[in-house]
Amino acid sequence: MLAGTLPASADEVRLLDGSLIRGKIVHIRDGLMTVSPTFSANNIEIRMSEIENFATDEPVFLMMNTDAIFSGTVLPGFGDTVSISSPHHGISSAGTPEISWLWRRGDPSPADLRVEKKERHWEFSCTAGLNVTTGTTESFNGRFGFDAVNVGEFDKLQMFSYLRYAEVEDTASEDNFHIGANYNDSKYSPVLWYAKTDNGYDRIAKQNFFSTTSLGLGYRVLENDWDTFDVRLGGAFRYEAYEEDAGVDDVSTLAAEIGFDNEIRLPFGKVVTAFTYSPALEDPQENYKITHETYLQTIYYEDLVAIKTGISNTYNSIVAVGNENLDTTVYVELVFKLK
Repeated sequence: MLAGTLPASADEVRLLDGSLIRGKIVHIRDGLMTVSPTFSANNIEIRMSEIENFATDEPVFLMMNTDAIFSGTVLPGFGDTVSISSPHHGISSAGTPEISWLWRRGDPSPADLRVEKKERHWEFSCTAGLNVTTGTTESFNGRFGFDAVNVGEFDKLQMFSYLRYAEVEDTASEDNFHIGANYNDSKYSPVLWYAKTDNGYDRIAKQNFFSTTSLGLGYRVLENDWDTFDVRLGGAFRYEAYEEDAGVDDVSTLAAEIGFDNEIRLPFGKVVTAFTYSPALEDPQENYKITHETYLQTIYYEDLVAIKTGISNTYNSIVAVGNENLDTTVYVELVFKLK
């Protein structure tokens, strides 16, 4: 008799206290899950922070904090995780706290509703981490930074600053400071344009001041729900002022800039790669600079805290006497998002 009163199938929501709610998950929005339970004619709202995992009896759409979108039938995973079964992409795993939106076919998507993260807004974060640097010096150093990002529907302005410092036997083995900004606009995608600047000093490289400012166009080669790949071509002005005992002349030159940016959005975070080759226009074979960075950023606590692990390389064809051309840094950082 009881079996006859229950629907043949239903979604299930398991709470952190062990409670199980059966019914239909209407949607997830703004950190709240709306459920139409079997025991009531009224919908109930549950905070995602109170949910361990959940399951659906039919395919749905999920959007993560990273903006990655997945579709498929949701199955409960281990602890606070779920598995997404898709006939096109197999099984994907995601943490329940990392899910920001759920909707069904025919329902309005986050893009349709023009959610807050697609409208212009500011995001602030600070970072603290550790670096291992090889090249001119072998050092284990600390890094502290602050970012302010203004995000629009098609453009993004990032202003950043960070300091790296370390001492070995009361002598600085790492001492550099960066401050700058990056702007890109993809309103006319696949064509986009960008402008960026990076300024500061590097005591170990014997640079009292350095500045690289560039402007150019890009082309979006690939864009889907989980992957974006852009190529860039532009011009730049590079300036490097060295200390008197550096044994090298200051650099002041116009340069070309060739590079690419790739972002892969995962259920639990993202992988970002940036590469830039900047040869001087006057003597490109003898005066050029190459920079590369790849990092994995995993998100925790509803996008408030993240762990960023990466590697960066800088190759400068002109360096102070006794310094290495290539410097490599491996780092681990905690990122705290300020709301």
